[in-house]
Amino acid sequence: MNTHNTRLLGLMVATMVFASLIASPAFAQTLPPTTVNYSFDVPLAKVIPNPCNGGFTLVNGTAHVAIAATTSSTGFALAVGLSGSGTGIDVSATGVPIITSLPQYIYDSSFGATTTFPDGVPDYFERTLVANDYLIRNSTQFSTNDSYSMNTTFRLVFTNGSPAAVPVLESVSVACD
Repeated sequence: MNTHNTRLLGLMVATMVFASLIASPAFAQTLPPTTVNYSFDVPLAKVIPNPCNGGFTLVNGTAHVAIAATTSSTGFALAVGLSGSGTGIDVSATGVPIITSLPQYIYDSSFGATTTFPDGVPDYFERTLVANDYLIRNSTQFSTNDSYSMNTTFRLVFTNGSPAAVPVLESVSVACD
C-alpha cells in the first residue's frame, strides 16, 4: 500500500472515530449507523515458490483492498477485505522468466474479516487473517497437474480504529493440488 493511500485511510478513519467519540451518549443513540467505506487497487507482482515443480512463479495482477468502519449506538465494527487476480509465469528464483511451452497460470486470491466492539472504538487490537491464493494453469487443451494453492498469514494491527501502515507477514505455506 503506498504512503499516500495509507495516510488518507488513516485520516478518514481517525476523523470518523473522533466524531463518534465527541458525540454525547444521548445524541449518539438517536443517530443511524455511520459507515465510512474506503477502497483502492494496488498493482501486484510477487515471486512465489511452486511446490509442484520445485521452481517459482511470478504473479502479476491487481489487489483490491476494501475497508469499512461503522459506528452506531451499539458499538464499532471494522471490516477488511482483499481480493486479487492476475496471471503467473514460470521464473527462476530471481524472477527471470523461463521459456516453456506451458500456458500461464490464472491467479486468484481473497481474504476478509469483520471485527465488532460493543463498547465503541478500541484503543488497540490485532487481527490475524489468512489469504488463500490459487494458481491454475490456463489451459483447456492439456492437463499440467501443477495447479497449486498458497496460504499467507498476516497480522494486522489497529490503533484507535486505524490500521497500521503495513500488515506483518507471519507465514506462507504452499501445497500442490
